[in-house]
Amino acid sequence: MKILEVYKDVHPFVRGGIERYIHDLSLFLAENGHDVEVLIAGDSSDGADIEMSGFKVRTTPCICRVMSNPICPELIDTLREIPADLVHFHVPLPSAVLSWMMTGRRTPYIVTYHSDIVRQAAFLPLYGPFLRKFLHRASAVITTSPVYAKTSVFLSRLKNISVIPIGSDLNRFKPSDSMQTGDYVLFVGRFRKYKGIHVLLKTWKHFPDRRLIMVGGGPLLPDILKAVRKDKLNIEIIHDPDDERLVQLYQGAKCFVLPSTLRSEAFGIVQTEAMACGTPVISTSIQTGVPWVNEDGVSGIVVQPDSPDALAEAIRRMDDSTIRESLSRGALDRAKLLFDSPVLLSKIEALMLKVISLNNNG
Repeated sequence: MKILEVYKDVHPFVRGGIERYIHDLSLFLAENGHDVEVLIAGDSSDGADIEMSGFKVRTTPCICRVMSNPICPELIDTLREIPADLVHFHVPLPSAVLSWMMTGRRTPYIVTYHSDIVRQAAFLPLYGPFLRKFLHRASAVITTSPVYAKTSVFLSRLKNISVIPIGSDLNRFKPSDSMQTGDYVLFVGRFRKYKGIHVLLKTWKHFPDRRLIMVGGGPLLPDILKAVRKDKLNIEIIHDPDDERLVQLYQGAKCFVLPSTLRSEAFGIVQTEAMACGTPVISTSIQTGVPWVNEDGVSGIVVQPDSPDALAEAIRRMDDSTIRESLSRGALDRAKLLFDSPVLLSKIEALMLKVISLNNNG
C-alpha cells in the first residue's frame, strides 16, 4: 500500500508532539512493508525530496505562514500528482484541506483530527463549511480521545469517527532502574499561550526553593526569561535535549505539569511519556482529552485551569510519598493499558487496510 501522510512539518525537522507522531507512524508503516511518503511545507525554494530512515519526505514550497498555517502555491498540483493508494491528512491544516478539495481527486483519504482551530477562530465562518464537507467525505476521521469526539462541534455529528489515542514507545519511555526521585518538577512542550505558561510562572512565585525544569522553546521564551530574572524564579530551561536525556528528565522528576488552558491542547502527548516513565502528572480540567489521558486520582491530579493556587496545592501534595507512589504506579499501569504506541499504530494500519479494501471492492 502506498500511503501519503500530509502535515505542515515532521520530526526531526520540527520537534513537536504531532510531528513526532507522524514520524513514528510513518516509520511503523514503512517497517510493515508499506511505501510511505510524508508531504510537508518547505522553504520558498523549489520542493525537495528527503530520504529518511524507511520513508521519504517531500517538501512543497512555502512562501509564508499565516497563524502557523503554511501558504503553499504549488500544493494543489502536488496533492493532485503524488501517487498514493490512500492519503492521510493531519488537521488543523486549512491550506491542505482547501487544496485537496480543489484537486478533484477521488483517492480515498482519512483524517486525524488533532485539534479544533482556536487561534484562527475568526476565520471559521468562512472555512468551517469546507472543513465540515472535507470531514464528511473522508473514509474515516480519527480523533485521539472520546472526549474530543463529543465536545468538538466539527466531530460530534460525524458518523465516520474512530477513536485511536496517541501512545508512547514503552520500550523507550520507561521507569528508571534507580528508585531515586529528583527534586524538580518538569514541564515539556512548546512555549505557547495555550500551554498555560503564564499560570506556571505565577505558580512558581510560591516556590522559591523548589526547582522547575522547562524543556522546549517557542514564542514565549523571552517572557519566561524576563519573569525568571524579574521575580528570581527557580526555573531551569533546557533546549532540545536528545531522546535519552529527555527520558532521564521524565524519570527523575517528582511530577510532571501540563497547566494547559485552551482547546488547542487536545490530548497532551507528553502526559503519556511521563506516565510511561512512572511519573505522576498534574494537568487541567479543560474540556478536551487532557483530563481523560491523565485520570484524576489514578495517574495524577487534575486541577482547575487558570488557577496558580490550585496548581501549587497539587504540587505540594506530591511531597507526600504515599500519594506520589500510588499515582506513580497508576500512571505506569494506565500507560501500559491505554497508550502503548505499537498497539495503537497497528489500529491505524488496520483502519487504512480496511478503507483500501472497501474502496477496491466498491
